[in-house]
Amino acid sequence: MRGPNGTTWLAAAFALAVALTGGALPADAKLPPEAADKPGYLIVGTYLIHKDALTKQNFAAAKTTMKASGQGTYYKSEFADGAWFDLSRSAEFRDIADPKGKKAVPAALIDQLKLEIWIDGQGQIHSLLPADGLAKQIEQLKKEADKLKKDSQTAVQDNKPNAATQQSLEQNRLEAGAAFLEALSGGNQEEANKLLGRMGDPLEALADLQTKASALGETLGEERKKLEAQLKQAEAAGDTKLAEELQAKLKASEAAAGPLGQPKDAAAAAVALEALKAKQAELEQLAGAAAKSGNAKLTAELQAQAAANQAALEAEKRELKALLTAELTKQAASLAKQLAEASTAKDIASEAKLLAQWAGVEAQRKAIDSGLAEKLKSLEEAMAKLETAVSGQNGTAQQELEATLTTLRKQWTGAKKRELFLQLNLVESVPGEAAGKVASELITELKALEKSLYTADEYKALEQLAEQISTASAGQVVPLPVENLLTDTVSLKFEMPPVRIGGAAYIHIRPVSEAFGALVVWNDEERTVTISKAGAVLFCRVDRPEAYLNGTPVTLDSPPRLVEGRTMVPLRFVAEGLGLGVTWHEPSATIRIDGFDE
Repeated sequence: MRGPNGTTWLAAAFALAVALTGGALPADAKLPPEAADKPGYLIVGTYLIHKDALTKQNFAAAKTTMKASGQGTYYKSEFADGAWFDLSRSAEFRDIADPKGKKAVPAALIDQLKLEIWIDGQGQIHSLLPADGLAKQIEQLKKEADKLKKDSQTAVQDNKPNAATQQSLEQNRLEAGAAFLEALSGGNQEEANKLLGRMGDPLEALADLQTKASALGETLGEERKKLEAQLKQAEAAGDTKLAEELQAKLKASEAAAGPLGQPKDAAAAAVALEALKAKQAELEQLAGAAAKSGNAKLTAELQAQAAANQAALEAEKRELKALLTAELTKQAASLAKQLAEASTAKDIASEAKLLAQWAGVEAQRKAIDSGLAEKLKSLEEAMAKLETAVSGQNGTAQQELEATLTTLRKQWTGAKKRELFLQLNLVESVPGEAAGKVASELITELKALEKSLYTADEYKALEQLAEQISTASAGQVVPLPVENLLTDTVSLKFEMPPVRIGGAAYIHIRPVSEAFGALVVWNDEERTVTISKAGAVLFCRVDRPEAYLNGTPVTLDSPPRLVEGRTMVPLRFVAEGLGLGVTWHEPSATIRIDGFDE
């Protein structure tokens, strides 16, 4: 059961099929006589492949047709008088050796499948489409590829390298598909076999795309040098109209070269990384399925491939990190220069816009360097998978998945807040009116994240409690929305809104202290609060200004209070006693607490 390359791809295909599902689509296509009469054939998507001709390349190309066609993987078993079996239901030997078993499927169902490519036992590739259908499909693929080429050029002009690279990669795949069908139409088997890799393997397609783009980039390089020289002359001569025309030509030249026309950039590295991740997931899935089936040799082979791919994946991560950091450093320097010019010109609107961009780029660079960016992406990927899984469950399983999803969302909120605080810190380090505007915008984003932690019912209950507090105190106690208390990493949830009494901020002590890992003890009889954490013990009494920090007396300007039956303590005393920083932002009436451990 070995393909021409000596690898047991049939066994690998069986292992993968355990995790894949498929269906049947009515069509006019029928099996060629050889496949109808002989066992040992696989149907993968719209491909019909004999086991003796199964290779990594044609299996990968066939898999790309499964989603669009809605068809899975079937095998015509030589162990069961040529009966067909749905491998998505089972790939176990005992299940594909019983023609009367539950895993067998009727030949009539197989006849209904839409089949487009046939690879026979000698490795010869045939099209199962009629001549006019083949021509129509080639035309359609070229049309779609041409549209993606234009979209990619537009993305380059709009400075969207990631989108441009993805579009170029898909364009390359479609072009390979059209060329593959043309090779079949012309009887060129060697060329058709070469093109299978580009159609199915993202890494091979990326390498091919980079080679072509680099060649094109060299061709256009001399043209760009001439245009750049002419642009300098036009700018020196003050010819604005000519300078604009030359800049447009330069932009068009860059778009023509495509996102990969230069040395490998972050966008290309990101695509390569995603391809390696997809390959890693598949190899791990295959190895797990092979181990389950008891095939020790195949399991070891797949585990070795997974280990090698993991090493390549880690190397690509390091390269991507270096490329991204270099690109962002360059962008930040350019923005800083423009920001200084806008500040000198006292152009507040431009200064605010450039300051927001500069802070965003610098924060992104810091997030990549610290690993925060990777953490955010991992959490987003995990949440997306769980959201899909939750929709397909009910009862206890659904509740467990939703609980896990809630935990992930809370972790993501904390990480996202850290990213926004990086920007806020950078903005607040710059004096001036523009910085105030940008800081207010970032604080609005942070408040939205804090508010997202509450359900609609929870938030409504807090609003009702705030109204009750204000009425009962005749306006002496001023409640603040819970989202007006910002924390740098952890996500706090309150059952009692923070309040201001006589200008001092008060909070319900337990959520903040426990989030910081402190122990809170309330003595109801003496109405005292003791807050302890390694290295710090705080003691205070309701309505009394005397307090103690590690046994040292402290006089409070604002003593603890009971508000609606809950102990409210002066925020600054508690936060600073526990080593936290507290900042009041007057324009947005927000309280910021810094210094929580993640």
